[in-house]
Amino acid sequence: MNNTTKAKYELAAKMLKARIDEAEIMMMSGLTEDQIKRLKTELADQIESKEVYLNLSDKDTDQFMVKSDSKKAEEPEDK
Repeated sequence: MNNTTKAKYELAAKMLKARIDEAEIMMMSGLTEDQIKRLKTELADQIESKEVYLNLSDKDTDQFMVKSDSKKAEEPEDK
């Protein structure tokens, strides 16, 4: 397995562990539905376990962080 293929599988594994939809994983990783299903079967014990979230590093979760604006929208004044 070359480095590119290995990286695709690693990405897909992280996404499966984060419970991201398989269609989105296929789109983002370039893996086929069969490849993702096989990977999901191999990782089944990790995917079903809540421990998987405890084992994610900051590096793993950075790509899934969502930034939001903490300021509340100003309400229009009634005149």
